[in-house]
Amino acid sequence: MGRNKAPSEATIRMLCSKVGGMCEFEGCDKRLFYDNVTYGEFNNSYAAHIIASSQVGPRGDKVLSSQLSDKLENLMLMCAEHHKLIDDCPEIYTVEMLKKMKEKHEKKVEEICNLFYIPETELVFFSSPIKGKDEVSINKSLAVKAVLPYKKPYSRYGTEISVSDYNDYNSKEYWNSCCKQLEGKYDRFLYNQFIKDNICFSLFPIAPMPLIIKLGELIGDKVSCDIYQKTRVPNSWKWQVDTKTNEFSIETEKQDLSDNNVVLVISLTNDIQYDRINSICDYKNIYKMRAERNGIDCIRSIKDLSAFWHTYQAVMEEILNTHGKECVIHLFPSMPVSASFEVGRRYMKGVYPKIIIYDDNEGFFETIKIGEN
Repeated sequence: MGRNKAPSEATIRMLCSKVGGMCEFEGCDKRLFYDNVTYGEFNNSYAAHIIASSQVGPRGDKVLSSQLSDKLENLMLMCAEHHKLIDDCPEIYTVEMLKKMKEKHEKKVEEICNLFYIPETELVFFSSPIKGKDEVSINKSLAVKAVLPYKKPYSRYGTEISVSDYNDYNSKEYWNSCCKQLEGKYDRFLYNQFIKDNICFSLFPIAPMPLIIKLGELIGDKVSCDIYQKTRVPNSWKWQVDTKTNEFSIETEKQDLSDNNVVLVISLTNDIQYDRINSICDYKNIYKMRAERNGIDCIRSIKDLSAFWHTYQAVMEEILNTHGKECVIHLFPSMPVSASFEVGRRYMKGVYPKIIIYDDNEGFFETIKIGEN
């Protein structure tokens, strides 16, 4: 009885790929594309059959030999020594034993290859004019460099979300319009396209703080999302360091439990003076978050950002426990975009009190609210 159909070149290439170019005989793992003594490159591999190609060959079968002679699942890559060994001793190296060797080796190679897997992330570019008039643009090539080499873009061009309005920046009409646009575009471009299918995305925002906070609230903390922030020197979206470089603390300036209004000042990039807040209203409950090192580089790493939002959640818990859920928090922020995003993202709707967010444009004014039904 002659041999049946030989494996195709494509099948052999697939076999070499699945086994990592190594002998599949258990305990050998010899690399088959170079000589172990001279290190000269040459092909030292053999495609060994588990069930022989001929029914009269080692481990041959009247039916299966013809059915499996060219099939990938019936082939093992081996060195010359072990190819000869398994065929010389078929009573020892049975079909069952060789199948177990093949499965074990190829599973090990797959696990090693998975270590080199680069997950995908959709690049999301969120922009809105600063102070309602300064148009912004986001350099996409710098964003791609920021996610590499640990992640790679999910799509070629990413997703752009922009909101703007022609009303006066300090007017309620401006902020109502921008919020409505943002909610609609979140549903259309983020939730329907990525979030509902659990696709990871990376956010690159250049926009006023209140809108970034609002986007963070819409996304929430149950979604796989990485936040990046732009630095001018160097011109990059990459996080500058891997270590924690800053500490954050909470101060309580006033306490009057009879007043339902609570001020939360987040002074990270600039120090917000209380007289600027009191010019709006004589608030009787004031909490302040500070950074040990203030400035535009107060958050330089993911670990800094983590330390920030843990402190933010601590102050929110303190306000909730002291003043109750029905109080109203008036938020006066001066912080980087990454912190703004986390303020919204870590907000627990239905648990935390409502927040009114203020912005500064030649004086503080009310913009949007989060936590409303």
